[in-house]
Amino acid sequence: MNTNPKVSVVVPVYNGGRTISETVKHVLRQSLRPHEVIVVDDGSTDGTLAVLRGFGEKIIVLTQPNGGPASARNTGIRGATGEFVAMTDSDCLPEPDWLRNILKGFSSDRVAGVGGTIKGVDKNLISQYVDTIHLLDPVRGAEGEVRDLVTANACFRRDALLEAGLFDERFRKPGCEDTELSWKLRNLGYQFKAAADAVVMHYHKQTLKIFWKTICNYGEGTHLLGEIRPEYKWKGDIRKGLVASLLGARLLTGPRRNYRPAHSYPRAVAFVAMDYLMSVAFSWGYLKAERKSRNHT
Repeated sequence: MNTNPKVSVVVPVYNGGRTISETVKHVLRQSLRPHEVIVVDDGSTDGTLAVLRGFGEKIIVLTQPNGGPASARNTGIRGATGEFVAMTDSDCLPEPDWLRNILKGFSSDRVAGVGGTIKGVDKNLISQYVDTIHLLDPVRGAEGEVRDLVTANACFRRDALLEAGLFDERFRKPGCEDTELSWKLRNLGYQFKAAADAVVMHYHKQTLKIFWKTICNYGEGTHLLGEIRPEYKWKGDIRKGLVASLLGARLLTGPRRNYRPAHSYPRAVAFVAMDYLMSVAFSWGYLKAERKSRNHT
């Protein structure tokens, strides 16, 4: 790999005025200086644009009508001039060696992308749960290979992204747009790698209401993914799955995590309750998308 690679960092933001300033500051403090930092304002209405303009010429600010994170990332990728495109989100704080460490994963030309580790900034229950189940880390397949990357902490070869056709902009909400992109890249014969020491700190969802909405989005995204890529389509009756989730049966019959003895008994019980909430929210989101799809046909 080029010993002095040009890395464009792309950050989509929608109404992220509370956190985007710290995100940009952390990106600008990288030990490996980015070639450029592109922040795409996806139609924010909360003053985000004014915050971004305060950075002057240190960053490139692109604006567009609200189209969702997939669309915003595509706008950034198209405008990027670096060989590599690193991605993070507007509620993330990359550690100083993030770029330097993630680039080490590009060990061959067939590696299209490398994903890093995401850890919670806060230490509340939801944040600890997300970290414990590795919800936002690169997804591994049955043989241990990296199957999917999560765009809150990932870096790609720009040429590979263009070859794959970028993100599918039918994903208007965050959830599975990165899975679909990963599928396209793997289908072209590319590989992914993981870089555990490329760390991004993330403000995990702070309330159960926001967490519920996030997992519902994942359910909706999974339904859309199944419509686009039939091999991802859920098998079986999703309504029965929701009933099983509501009754807690899915936790008894599906894969269970052993939260003990790494966690106290009360914390382990709380994490099992979070498993229950995730299962119900995901099924609910999937059914919501299915219903919407049926009404549009």
